[in-house]
Amino acid sequence: MMIALTIAAVAARDTPARAATITGATIERQGAAVELQFAVHGRGLGWHLSAHGQQLWIDLAHVRMQIPARPLGGRELDPITSVESIDAGAGTARIVVEVTGRTDYAIGRVAHRLILRLAPAGAAPDLAAPLLMRMEHVRAPAAGFFPAGEARNRAAAAYPNSLRRASPAAMRAPLDSGQAAADAAQAQTPPASAAETARGTRPLVVIDAGHGGHDPGTEAAGDVAEKDLALAIAIRVARALVARGVDARLTRASDVFLTLAERTQMANRAGADLFVSIHLNSSPDAAASGIETYYLNNTTDRATIRLARMENGVSGGYGAEGEPNLNYILTDMRQQYKANEAASLARMIEAETVADIDASMGLKVNELGAMQGPFYVLVGALMPAVLIECGFLSNSGEARLLESVQYQQALADGVARAVIHYFNGDAAVGNL
Repeated sequence: MMIALTIAAVAARDTPARAATITGATIERQGAAVELQFAVHGRGLGWHLSAHGQQLWIDLAHVRMQIPARPLGGRELDPITSVESIDAGAGTARIVVEVTGRTDYAIGRVAHRLILRLAPAGAAPDLAAPLLMRMEHVRAPAAGFFPAGEARNRAAAAYPNSLRRASPAAMRAPLDSGQAAADAAQAQTPPASAAETARGTRPLVVIDAGHGGHDPGTEAAGDVAEKDLALAIAIRVARALVARGVDARLTRASDVFLTLAERTQMANRAGADLFVSIHLNSSPDAAASGIETYYLNNTTDRATIRLARMENGVSGGYGAEGEPNLNYILTDMRQQYKANEAASLARMIEAETVADIDASMGLKVNELGAMQGPFYVLVGALMPAVLIECGFLSNSGEARLLESVQYQQALADGVARAVIHYFNGDAAVGNL
């Protein structure tokens, strides 16, 4: 089967004199992956990725092409079978990359290069990680729409091998500061009017700490309940986003119970741009480990259905008479746009959290993937929404990691960076 990955053109308003120039193309194999690089000189290059069936389109603007029509000249590497460059003039261009078989991809801009990484589906679980780490290393202070994330140059010595575990009390105030409670309270979303939630040009992300109050969540192999770990991580995510120029608020800042409907209602009232729900996983298989991120949709996967039943509420108070039927909502075509956007965010969260934990702590975490699932907490959101299962509390080793403040911070930084990539549109991860 032949799959075409298309880099298509959009109309450019800028004159060619102001356009960036693509001057060369190289390709090399890196393990199971193939990396295709296009050299970019000058500023102003714009691109946007979208998937259409078995085609990947990356729309380019403000560009001049100075590479031949067949820039690799027969040096293609599997799964790539051909690369074609088409200069449409007026600042537009198209590069067509043909591959064979089902293919995973990651693409991003790194300094003076536009990089596309490809691998057969499932062959390179960490396909995006090398690209994302390079993007953080070279990002200029003013790059992108938002302030750059702090450079990823934390020394390994900052995270000792014997990870410090936070106490249950510290989990409820995990910011390592006397201002923890005040910071968390300030982050919580109030039932505000539109005027009160006006926030200028900064995007707003509502972070939801799962469970709470009389609902402890899933059973843990350690001493801390899911509701406390979820709150600890959620607060760290909110702070990491604020540090990067994003307005972030919490659905809950303490050990209180909220219905699933109340959580998304808070995000809707605040006019949030994204909704991110933080949870911890559990499995009958004590060896199961890793991070998985869900977006709203139906599924026939038994493991996902089992997980959704747990998260949708075995402790009373979530459902109520008169609430919309989940299956009916999932047939609403208006959900499709949000699902597509949420799927893009979910893939980026998977890739960035794994890359961050590896870079900052030297730990290899299972990237279980972005998946669809019928999670009720995502139903009512009027914006793209995802649910992150940050790890398995049924795995004693992973539970100890999740209780450590270092690991929580690495997770939070990864989620925050993924959100920035999503808003900036400077990277994309997916599969065909």
